[in-house]
Amino acid sequence: MSNPVIIGNATRIYALCEFPSQVPRYVGKTIQALRLRMAAHMRTSRRDPRLPVHRWLAKRQREDRQVCIKWLETVDFGGDWQSAESRWITQLRNDGANLLNLTNGGEGLPGHRFSDGHKAKIAAAIRTGSVCACIRCGNTFWRKANQIKKGQAKFCS
Repeated sequence: MSNPVIIGNATRIYALCEFPSQVPRYVGKTIQALRLRMAAHMRTSRRDPRLPVHRWLAKRQREDRQVCIKWLETVDFGGDWQSAESRWITQLRNDGANLLNLTNGGEGLPGHRFSDGHKAKIAAAIRTGSVCACIRCGNTFWRKANQIKKGQAKFCS
């Protein structure tokens, strides 16, 4: 057995695939060893399978079906891994792969559109404060939590 090659902080682009067919279902990136990234995906699929890729992995585990992780490309430290990931996702989708990726790749959620319901849920979660009543005129008004802490919730104007 040969010694493993240490790549340092290079980014690896990988695909999670059906086994044994090796049909790609998800493309991702990591600076970890691929076996460690696969183990992390499997842990998440058991604990909190909210994303489609983790629900897919959880289903495979329940059915006692194997999946594999396949190295696609290495991007040197400081290189443009976002473009590489996006290129692989585009290429595999063009080749007919039914990928579980929610976006077109890269950091964050480029290409992802939140539903109106999801936007409302996010807005409610970050909206802190409460409705206050003006001690002068009795009108109600909204104040942020930090304004209330500063004592700026007594008057409406």
